Amino acid sequence: MASLDDILTTQKNGVVTLGDLVNELASFRELYLSGIGGNASIGITAPTLISSEAGRLVNLYVIDGGSSGGFIHDASSVAAASTLNTLTTIPTTAGITSVNIPFSNGLVVIPGTGQSINITYS
Repeated sequence: MASLDDILTTQKNGVVTLGDLVNELASFRELYLSGIGGNASIGITAPTLISSEAGRLVNLYVIDGGSSGGFIHDASSVAAASTLNTLTTIPTTAGITSVNIPFSNGLVVIPGTGQSINITYS
């Protein structure tokens, strides 16, 4: 017959293994979401700070192309957005564009005239 210490050690080992599996699944989830964009911003029609943290711009959805294109910047505020930190341009053609570009300072979207934009990011 197993002693109480043996039973408790076996139970502890099972809990540790389960904890390791949960941590591994959390890491996998983060990796998965970074590829598809775990966050979304919908209906951007004016200059907007989307994120003030580092991340990855995954997709750009142009809902209404407007009359002029806009820009997406790696910046910590709308005021800090400039041509020096432009990640990509926003086309005037409606549709989805896969971008997959990392940003380190934040994410600022400045739509062009009449544009409506959705983005996914992580």
